[in-house]
Amino acid sequence: MANKTTVPTRRTGAAAKRSLRKMPAREPNGGVRRALLAVEVLDKAAALFASQGFAATSLKDVAEAIGLSRSSIYYYYPSKDALLAELIRGVTLPVAKIFREVEQQDLSPRPKIHEVVRRLVLWVADPHTHFRLMNQSEPELPTAIAKVHNDAKRQVLNEMVRLIETAVKAGDARVVDPRVSALSIIGMAMWTAWWFRHDHGQSLDDVARMVADSATATLQRAKPAKTGVTVTGLAQEIRDNLALIEKMTSGSNR
Repeated sequence: MANKTTVPTRRTGAAAKRSLRKMPAREPNGGVRRALLAVEVLDKAAALFASQGFAATSLKDVAEAIGLSRSSIYYYYPSKDALLAELIRGVTLPVAKIFREVEQQDLSPRPKIHEVVRRLVLWVADPHTHFRLMNQSEPELPTAIAKVHNDAKRQVLNEMVRLIETAVKAGDARVVDPRVSALSIIGMAMWTAWWFRHDHGQSLDDVARMVADSATATLQRAKPAKTGVTVTGLAQEIRDNLALIEKMTSGSNR
């Protein structure tokens, strides 16, 4: 598991600035110091929620981990739910952005799936996304926050299903159950957050590419299609696959 740090990221920095409007104008050192502290609040809170659980962690615990008084942390987040909601937004919004940006690229359907998976791996394996926190904390999420989180997960699944259906219809992928394939591919990408280690010799970029290669390989056709999917074409593909299976089986029995 990668070690958590308190380096500000673009995502948490933007989130912090929204929360910092509650800070008093007399705070010394201006907005830069406040932004750094707000980012640290998110990172420390994420670490505590992951290790202790959401219900067992108080704002006082978060404040003490950073060296702030409990009253001071209210300048950043007025409640524990507000802090968790900010973490949830930081997890869900970037995923929707990945799908939007890839959709705008001039790529054929299966390469779009490859690019989405590659970016998802890069995202979940970054400790600052707090992805593992959300996964561990799901059973404890307050109702309103859980709804936002579950809606976001359904949107990710629906977007991946749509990409797979488009690839199949274009003849760029073999015929599969789009929902099962989408769940499998998303699982491959998200699971990276649990096993990838930055100190194990392979770069995250290389790992992301290899996972994306594996994901799209599950959709690869036995041979390229010249046209879109038709009943005649599917029937021929089934006959070809059955002939291949029979040939392989008879060969192994010799």
